[in-house]
Amino acid sequence: MVCIIFVRKYIFLDLSSIPYTVKFFLKSEWKNKYALSSVFIHIFIAVLITYLSLPGIDKALFSSLFWLIVIFTTIQGISKSFLTMNKGHFLYWHQLLSPVEFLITKLIANFLLMFLFTIFSMFIFLVIHGLMVDDIFSFLLIAVVTGTGISSVFTISSSIAAKTDHPGMILPVLTFPLVVPLLLIGVKASKKATDGLGFITLLPETLILIMMNVLIVILGILLVKFIWKE
Repeated sequence: MVCIIFVRKYIFLDLSSIPYTVKFFLKSEWKNKYALSSVFIHIFIAVLITYLSLPGIDKALFSSLFWLIVIFTTIQGISKSFLTMNKGHFLYWHQLLSPVEFLITKLIANFLLMFLFTIFSMFIFLVIHGLMVDDIFSFLLIAVVTGTGISSVFTISSSIAAKTDHPGMILPVLTFPLVVPLLLIGVKASKKATDGLGFITLLPETLILIMMNVLIVILGILLVKFIWKE
């Protein structure tokens, strides 16, 4: 019954404006090249430090370090999606898009950014530490699915934190309970991919990650109207 009500309320939205809005947000990120390039620089420096301090890491440590660096270097590029907006920005976008359309647009734009950061992190890791992944395609799949969940969590949490007096303090509190399970499952699945155990062994973790991603997005869509009213 809940699923039927959700589909009837949200599935028939006019989403024709979303591609143009996503393009607008990505162009805005591109214009702010200093902030965007700083993320890539932080990723490179973080990976270089891991190589200089731990030159002979094993596959298990490789998977853990990869996700730690992805989280702490890309958080500034993803979580700022709502934190930099003031009341005037919200009022402006309210005239153009519905709350659900705006959230979906932000989710897509942040997913594309997260995908770019994750691929770059993976490339730098493989260049500096060497090819330590036996099943590169499975590892990439897990990276994309886990990165999707992480970007969704930070996007939705930042939309909530932006309505508080201290968003910088509230955001970690909101994201921690959701990001930790995603990371634990992602690290476990990534370890299987680095060991080359095959895609079948990754299937349980992949399905869990996909279900968590869907639930996170549904929760954000259900909450965004109440957040927007504030």
